[in-house]
Amino acid sequence: MSRRVWVLVGLLGVVVLAVIWSISAGAVPISASVIVNTLFGLEGPHQDFIILQSRLPRTVLALIAGAALAISGAIIQALLRNPLASPKVIGINSGAALAVCLGVLSGVSPLWSPVLAAVGGFAAASLVWIGSLRRGASPARLALIGIAVGFLADAGVDYILVTAPTFEFSAPLVWLTGSLWSRGWEDVARTAPLILPLIGVALLLAFRLDLIRLGDAHARGLGMNVKIERFLLLALATALASVSVAAVAAVGALGFVGLMAPHMARQLVGGNHRAVLPASMLVGMALVVLSDAAGRTLAPPIEISAGILTALFGAPFFVFILLTSRREGL
Repeated sequence: MSRRVWVLVGLLGVVVLAVIWSISAGAVPISASVIVNTLFGLEGPHQDFIILQSRLPRTVLALIAGAALAISGAIIQALLRNPLASPKVIGINSGAALAVCLGVLSGVSPLWSPVLAAVGGFAAASLVWIGSLRRGASPARLALIGIAVGFLADAGVDYILVTAPTFEFSAPLVWLTGSLWSRGWEDVARTAPLILPLIGVALLLAFRLDLIRLGDAHARGLGMNVKIERFLLLALATALASVSVAAVAAVGALGFVGLMAPHMARQLVGGNHRAVLPASMLVGMALVVLSDAAGRTLAPPIEISAGILTALFGAPFFVFILLTSRREGL
């Protein structure tokens, strides 16, 4: 097998180990034998509620969120031809956060926060695309307008948080940090049918990203309608990130996965997106699952949001990669 295949197999092994640790870790540690007994219905000690109703569904959601955010980030980095781009750059996360805060301020139940987040994410991406069309949706223009939209949404969030009564935003504040707390199988049932097909479409379109990274002139010379393709791929990336935010509440600091995972994947498998997308997916899954498990383990029974740990430990490592990387001239 080629080196890329071995890397993907190794990443899959890391994800499996992360899932096992996630199921066993928490305020109540669970041994491997109990996990096996519970999952496969064997005789012996069981922990049906903790494993089957609490840790397993949130671990599955962590896998889904990590995969969606990482692939979304990889697509956006290819579209903008910038390895430092992410869903945050085009304002998806900020738009989602603003929509949630406006909903809470208007008296909307926190239960509707995921739906509001999806609407806000799509609205922000739409503003970025419309604003970039006047002189062509170039990578630089998309990035600059996305940054402006993101700053505007962030300013709105900060204003609401400063001026509104604190008690109204206790739940959204936890949600905005990228927490997977209290998620269950109903969230999995609502999320998987949406995100899994989107991931499949993204993997099938990986070769289009390679063409776009060649530059607009080269892509057009190969028969590609760059404007339409860029729009469709941007819509796909927005859908992945927004549905992740909507169904898994993976907004805020957890969005850092969309920046770090694709870059780490390129360091491992190179620049071919047929390998970058699945590698990004596996790295993102491992990052979110490990962060969620660590958040339950560090100070039980208090849980630290996965997004906080992802940013806390991921940012220094990402800076280290940037300082030591020469492959992309960063």
